[in-house]
Amino acid sequence: MRSLRFPVGPLLGLLFNLALSTVLATIPLPSRADAGNLEARALLKGSWEQYKATFIQSDGRVIDFNGNVTTSEGQSYAMLRAFWLRDKATFDHTYRWAKDNLQIPRGDHLFSWKWGERADHTWGALDKTSATDADQDIALSLLLAYQEWKDPAYLEDAKQILPAIWDHLTVDMPIGRVLLPGDWPQQGRTFQINPSYFAPYAYRVFAAVDADHDWPALVDSSYEILTRSLAQSQTHLPPDWVELTLDNDQIKLYESPLDDRSDFGYEAIRVYWRVGLDGLFFPLEKRATAFLKTGNMLPRYWKIRKDVPISITWDGIVRHPELKSGAVYGAILPSFYMQDRGLAEELLRKKILPNLKPGGQWNTKNDYYSQNWLWFGLGIYSLYQDPPDFTRKSPLPRLAELLNLN
Repeated sequence: MRSLRFPVGPLLGLLFNLALSTVLATIPLPSRADAGNLEARALLKGSWEQYKATFIQSDGRVIDFNGNVTTSEGQSYAMLRAFWLRDKATFDHTYRWAKDNLQIPRGDHLFSWKWGERADHTWGALDKTSATDADQDIALSLLLAYQEWKDPAYLEDAKQILPAIWDHLTVDMPIGRVLLPGDWPQQGRTFQINPSYFAPYAYRVFAAVDADHDWPALVDSSYEILTRSLAQSQTHLPPDWVELTLDNDQIKLYESPLDDRSDFGYEAIRVYWRVGLDGLFFPLEKRATAFLKTGNMLPRYWKIRKDVPISITWDGIVRHPELKSGAVYGAILPSFYMQDRGLAEELLRKKILPNLKPGGQWNTKNDYYSQNWLWFGLGIYSLYQDPPDFTRKSPLPRLAELLNLN
């Protein structure tokens, strides 16, 4: 099996690698792929324990130390990761905190996106508008939890969230039914759309438990917007934001050099992970494979620079070369894997694993975003190493089986 090395202090690095090798040496390894997957899973489990100790309070609040705030995104990431590792106690704590502090104060079944200390030194929701990615990730996590732990309360709560998502966070447009980024006001007949929120795998599960709404329409509009966005970009990279109108089915990029909304940036990097998961979950989805295999500038940039920029304009200019984020490496790994597995393994060895410190922490304590997306990147890599063989299973148990690191 290939040894994984970590660029930490010489003594700590040696001890860390020796300890990991000792543990893995006690396990029968039938193949090189299986060995790599076992190693990835061991790292994911250790990192999760470190994340819980650092970022999750005993009451279930997930803290982003950049501002000491909590977001619905953070709670949803924790719920998804807790399910993936079958950590029911943490799943319940993080969901309960989100429900009590982000959902109930709104008065409906969606979640306030931001919570923290107010100007008067009281604590509560700083912004009660919703963030759609978190609402749908929470709903999906509840359905997965129901599949695994059979508590009907999970199912009932999810079934209350789903109609709220449909009614408040989707809209009929000429291109079809489209996912909105939140319930904040839009401008007239134009809508800003965030492609990184599209989660086709979730809509397949939602359709299986909620027959009253046309969730497959969101699968189709998501892939249509993603595909056409790539075609309009000279880099063939997804943008952070696009604009749609009720007047026609056109998709518009923000092309002004001073407007960074259609950059490939902190938002858009997540597109590849979400599409990658849909491709693993639903192997017959040719649009996922085609999207991930579409040539873009990232592999070429990597071959020259051994790095990936976090901010690229639609016409190929690295807008902020000084900005660095480990999150990009984890999020884009499915694209590298589908285009060139050798490059994906190189990305893993040189950028993802070196960010993992002894004890399981990714990057620095303040880098909450990278903590999650490096973990998710390694998680989806473990799925590529051991892809499931689905037969005659409906969407919910199929996805629950796929997301299992135990």
